[in-house]
Amino acid sequence: MQQSLSTMQTALRVLTAITDGRQPDPTDVAALHSYAGPQPAGVDLDEFACEVIQKAIRRRGEVRGIGHGLD
Repeated sequence: MQQSLSTMQTALRVLTAITDGRQPDPTDVAALHSYAGPQPAGVDLDEFACEVIQKAIRRRGEVRGIGHGLD
């Protein structure tokens, strides 16, 4: 469960950088790819970061035995 929390924090840093008009830390981007696999073609990094957050939330719910209905 700690990995899911850490991944969400990383994705939020990426989103914050994009929102601020900065390039996200390449280490953070690599961590997202490590967690969720390659970024699909045609999907912007901000959307990918959001998908990673949703995936992490689902995993946390599975560990807790809770469904979140995020598809």
